[in-house]
Amino acid sequence: MASTGESSSNVAAPPPSTPVRQRSRTNYFTTAPPPLQYKMKTTLVDETKDRYVGPVAPKQFLDDYLPCPDLEPAPPLEEGERSKLEEVTKAASEKAMYLPFKDALQRFVTGMKFADTSKDPAEDGILPGTKPDFCLYLDAENPGSHEGTNFSAAELCIELKPTVSYDPFQDLDLKANKGGSSASFEKDTVQANETRGQITSYAVRQFGSQYRFFAFSVVVFGNRARLIRWDRSGAVVSASFDYCKESAILVDFLWRFAHMSPQERGHDPTVSPNTNLSEETEQKIREKLGLNAEDPLRVYHVPDEDGSRPFYGRHFPRPNSSLIGRSTRTVPVCYLVGGEIRLAFLKEYWGLVGVRGEVDVYKHLEKFDIPHIVPLVCGGEVRDGETRTHERVNNKDSSPVMHLCLHRLVLAFVGRQLTEFKCTKELAQAVLHAMEAHWQAYEKAGVLHRDISVNNILIDENGNGVLIDWELALFLNDPIHTTVAKRHDRTGTWQFISAALLTREGHSHELADDIESFVHVLGWTVLSYLPSPMDIIKRTAMVSLLYDHSFKVTTGQEEGGLAKEEMLRSGNYPPERFTLTEPSPILELIRELASPFQARYGKAPTEADLEAFKLINTVVANGQLPKEVLYNQRAHQYELRMSRLSSSKWFLGTIQDALQRPDWPAKDGAGRRLTISAEGTARQKQLAEQRVQAEAILVSASSGPLKRPDVASPPRAQQHKRSRVDDEPERRIA
Repeated sequence: MASTGESSSNVAAPPPSTPVRQRSRTNYFTTAPPPLQYKMKTTLVDETKDRYVGPVAPKQFLDDYLPCPDLEPAPPLEEGERSKLEEVTKAASEKAMYLPFKDALQRFVTGMKFADTSKDPAEDGILPGTKPDFCLYLDAENPGSHEGTNFSAAELCIELKPTVSYDPFQDLDLKANKGGSSASFEKDTVQANETRGQITSYAVRQFGSQYRFFAFSVVVFGNRARLIRWDRSGAVVSASFDYCKESAILVDFLWRFAHMSPQERGHDPTVSPNTNLSEETEQKIREKLGLNAEDPLRVYHVPDEDGSRPFYGRHFPRPNSSLIGRSTRTVPVCYLVGGEIRLAFLKEYWGLVGVRGEVDVYKHLEKFDIPHIVPLVCGGEVRDGETRTHERVNNKDSSPVMHLCLHRLVLAFVGRQLTEFKCTKELAQAVLHAMEAHWQAYEKAGVLHRDISVNNILIDENGNGVLIDWELALFLNDPIHTTVAKRHDRTGTWQFISAALLTREGHSHELADDIESFVHVLGWTVLSYLPSPMDIIKRTAMVSLLYDHSFKVTTGQEEGGLAKEEMLRSGNYPPERFTLTEPSPILELIRELASPFQARYGKAPTEADLEAFKLINTVVANGQLPKEVLYNQRAHQYELRMSRLSSSKWFLGTIQDALQRPDWPAKDGAGRRLTISAEGTARQKQLAEQRVQAEAILVSASSGPLKRPDVASPPRAQQHKRSRVDDEPERRIA
């Protein structure tokens, strides 16, 4: 429960609860895609559990989040407008609520326009088909009579429901339980969850399509309504109120909202469409970035030691699929140095306040001359970019709602994704270089990366690898930083997290976990991108089971990695039945790199094993048996393998030795990422592809604070649009 602990007036008694039921499953085959909207709503409800804070008294909500001390009071409702509001409360259907609601309140949103978007969903972006009942647009942003959903221009989203049973929350009797009830503020019924998923999806789309620190929305159900303020840590929710009897609350909210500045409504002022560049310079930048004249060019102001510096680029190419978490976004940009236009890579993410940001990590690593990392141009915390939801949380130690701030940085590098390797030798070499950077950062600078993934290793123009995304790095010799950074959940990227972190509750992230992640990067990439004679369905099932599978235990903790653990323990990683169309040493290399983990996940030697080893060792020392006999002893194998996990040296040497082999193919580069092919009509193939994409999106969600499969590394300079199914494979947990 996330409760504010403050009283609220006019709280309606909650309607009778409807238990959540499992939907029945059909046993027939269909080419129709899964109900993506339903699943996405369910996913969002699940991952944002306990991140809605309330109820806040409506008047307090207005004063805290929409303060307008110098604004003239809103005019009262006219008789006709009041009649329209009453008509809304009596509407027999949701559709019948729309027109009277709009007619009653349009006068109070000066300079803005209510647009009925209930019939025209937004088909682009991460949640296609999303459509609030109303979007509030600036008149200049939505001229004419167009009523379509445009989240990039929406100032406010409003959802209407015909009865109070759709209320997504329940106002607790806080006076009776003093804010300490075990009951949840989030109502758990079919209709409540449906509404909560809907309104959360609108916030996700609004944040993903715009540059915002926070946003507001309104949800109406029957004769009652709630006001909501969203940010990247959760949402603050008002107590429900009767918008007819207490119409001043809703009117005052809309009146204040319409008169606030863009920044007061949540917009990030450090990103602007006004570049102030000369026509010649702008054209050169567009050519450098591969943009045409129709593509909007924006200026991003990035923190620097002297204030901020401007960088020029397009809109972030891929919106986030989650409200919460780090919400990493990246884009290629250009900047000017003495008249010269240089290409770079801009990244922003939301990080914990009180924990060193990625910029601090880069500055620290530069002191130790760490190889194969990207040069930092500038960066830091964005001014005023902080969340506020945490301010109203009572039990901060147990709540997932955290205090976050927006970080933005620029790196002087634009390269290829690891999954764009030209040959398997280049793939192995890139991972070697990334592992060298990782090991030296650990050994020299006392920094553990903690997020080794396929998206965090890039390939430069010479085929060398670089390791990026140090935002989750742990400073091993900083007790305060270590304590804060370890709070709340495991870290990493789901497909590449070690089996130990996925299966062992309370396991602390250590060097061996990152080393194992490098092995999984190689394994996942080879299984997903290299041609194989293996049946496509079997191969897809293998990859899904090995890297994507997860489940929730009774405590609510998400776990997985059972297949990883079993295959590593048995020495069958990757599975022997997987072969390549064109033979390459890469499979043999991966199996060799995986061999030490047999000890990590296997049983330790018994006392009998140790005694037998001592005895044979004595016999060997006396020259009665050759030394080779010792190597096959279980105790010796266990000790040897465990010792290899204590550093990266053996792994680095193993890859270096493998690269010296003469039998590496010259042109066995990455193909199209593994997907399930469909047979049948063109429409059936399209539906099957939608199903694959829908499941890929759903794989990216869980109950923890997620590090999502957004674009986490610089794309090539001339390639800005990327397929989620092809290039964004993973769940990234922050």
